[in-house]
Amino acid sequence: GLIQHAHKMEQALSGYHQLEWEVFLLQLDQELEDVHYLSSTSHEINGEVANAEGKLVPIVIKKSNHRIVKSQSNGYQPLLTGVKQFVCQENNYGVDFVVTFTDGKQKEGTWIFK
Repeated sequence: GLIQHAHKMEQALSGYHQLEWEVFLLQLDQELEDVHYLSSTSHEINGEVANAEGKLVPIVIKKSNHRIVKSQSNGYQPLLTGVKQFVCQENNYGVDFVVTFTDGKQKEGTWIFK
């Protein structure tokens, strides 16, 4: 019985991770919709967006304290939690990224420039 319970818990957690990942990808797409891509490093994505006054302000997507956050105008917004590592790689049409969670699971995604 204990083994069956542990297996059901693992399946439930796996489903939660997948749901959280999908929500993160949708939110990231929404957050970066009007962002002009500038550059990326192995651990962050840099861009800029016009604020309410029309002035361009920098935006950075990076890992901070086991979270992926969007930093803008001296503030930040958490986008994903439980993150151990965030690795980025620019390609011809966007930025590929790999997220390693604190439980060791990995997910991959791509932000495609518009």
